[in-house]
Amino acid sequence: MNKSLAVLFIILGLTSCSAKNEHYYKAHPNELQQALKACPNKQPVGLTCEQLESLASRMNKLAYQLQLSPQGFGKKIMALQETIVKEQAQLKIDNNNTNLQANLTQNRHDLADHLAVVRWFESPMS
Repeated sequence: MNKSLAVLFIILGLTSCSAKNEHYYKAHPNELQQALKACPNKQPVGLTCEQLESLASRMNKLAYQLQLSPQGFGKKIMALQETIVKEQAQLKIDNNNTNLQANLTQNRHDLADHLAVVRWFESPMS
């Protein structure tokens, strides 16, 4: 039992010290804002200042789209999900299609961005 607790604490310690990457900042908008404010003076560990600015710009555009048309934003999420399913089915048939694989990767990335923005607005911290 003590070994299990020790392993658990080690895992928790390692994950709490992990680098703040794009995924982290998508899930933590306040941290993204803080990192951007500190960026010229303090270089973030996981991303460059330019990458942070690009991420913030992309997420702000999506947040604006969500506020402008929540229903349209939801339709875009559903369309991305449908496209991803179709592309996955097509890849089962033709798994050597690099163009299709690239499109699938981009669509998954876009869907993750859209869902992250929705989480921002449903979060009690926003």
